[in-house]
Amino acid sequence: MARIVCWIASLVLALGLGSPAAAQPQRLTIGIGSVPNSPEPHRDSTSNAMMIYAQMYEKLVGVDDQGRMVPVLAESWRLVNDTTWELKLRKNVAFHNGEPFTAESVKFSIERVMNPATKSPWGGRIALVERVEIGDSHTLRIVTKSPFGPLLQGLTVVDMLPPKYFTEKTERGFLEAPVGTGPFRFKAWAKQDHFTFTGNPGYWGGRPALDEVVFRAVPEDATRVAGVETGELDVALLLPPEQVARLKGKGIDVRSTYQGQGMVLQIRGLQEPLRSPKVRQALNYAIDKEAILKSILLGYGRILDGQLVGPDAFGYNPALKPYPYDPKRAKQLLAEAGHPNGLTVRFNGSIGRYTKDKEIVEFVAGQLAEVGVKAQLEFLEAGVFIQQLMGASIGPIWVMAWQYFPAMDADLPLNFLRTEGIAKVMASPEYDRLFAKQRTTMDAEARRKALQELNAFLRNDPPAAFLVQTSGIYAVQSRVQGFTWKATYLADLTKVRIAR
Repeated sequence: MARIVCWIASLVLALGLGSPAAAQPQRLTIGIGSVPNSPEPHRDSTSNAMMIYAQMYEKLVGVDDQGRMVPVLAESWRLVNDTTWELKLRKNVAFHNGEPFTAESVKFSIERVMNPATKSPWGGRIALVERVEIGDSHTLRIVTKSPFGPLLQGLTVVDMLPPKYFTEKTERGFLEAPVGTGPFRFKAWAKQDHFTFTGNPGYWGGRPALDEVVFRAVPEDATRVAGVETGELDVALLLPPEQVARLKGKGIDVRSTYQGQGMVLQIRGLQEPLRSPKVRQALNYAIDKEAILKSILLGYGRILDGQLVGPDAFGYNPALKPYPYDPKRAKQLLAEAGHPNGLTVRFNGSIGRYTKDKEIVEFVAGQLAEVGVKAQLEFLEAGVFIQQLMGASIGPIWVMAWQYFPAMDADLPLNFLRTEGIAKVMASPEYDRLFAKQRTTMDAEARRKALQELNAFLRNDPPAAFLVQTSGIYAVQSRVQGFTWKATYLADLTKVRIAR
């Protein structure tokens, strides 16, 4: 009898049925400020959504840590002529439902983003695309209406979807069971709560070590901090800077990285009382950016130099300087614009989208009040915030961070300021002309200069009060190996594993 018991025990251990590793799957829980409103990758351009979508969906091209374009689902590309790009696609790639990834997948995905009915915020990013021509199953050509210098940069935000499955399921059915080609498969989603993924055993890049990844929406800073301290969260993003020293003192690994996004007080200047450039300049002079950086962010970040991007962006203009803090000048400009007694304006803010966003919003509202601008402050839930932004009903002033990742190129935020831009922020024929100039320039250095000229134009006729380039502070438990939050706001979770 004893021999039988020993034999059974040995068999159980040999099969791994009783081992700790078999009982404990590789599960990573990430605390993040917000999660997308749905699994729809073509309609949500927010930074948190991009990070989450990137686990399930993939693009044709990506960007490395030096800002260079690198292959993802497109293995190579070449410029046939100034208006034609040829791409060779990666072979033996399948969507999570088994549908092959082909040139038809690319054509379907690009055309869907460009379709006005989709209302994709990414449509403007590839607006000069005229058509996609299929050569064979893994070769295609993208033909543009005119020379289009930043086409590849635009493709870094266009996720690939399966045309046959999407068409058969319809959009509603697809969103109930979405599939991509990425390293993780969709498992579950709850609005304003979480996204859960499982490792994709058939991933073309090799199966990730993690069995499950959970992105949990935790809008409040204090709750994310508590989640790290209790061990409930393996990783927590956008931690408040005042907690860094205390968490490090408890042996928790806390890191920070500059991120490709510029936080601003965005201004919709299409109507009174914000139409006058003097009013918008006044808002720039009214806000003490040094106080935001030092007192609220405790030095984590850097002041924007009168432009939407930082020095890590292609197109940054080093000749521009920040607006100085000058309340007296702000009041003078308001008076010259016909508002000697100040003005009243609706002001929207968010909680948990960016580091210390609530505190920054409240600080800015107080600063505006000191120069006679009464801000009717209203905080919006993350989903409502993006809906109102894309529907051009937010504001007319609001705090947000315009991202220029993942391509780290000024074209991305500047695209949204075009007259036909989806957010309806401004309408300037001269701006549109300068924007088109940089887009149709194929030479990289000439395009850089054109972007710098565009940034100088906005310094003088500001669409926003330029605040700070944000820095992402995050904590990682010692048991988590291989996690890095990049300047592109992305994290390659295929390289992450949980130590036992």
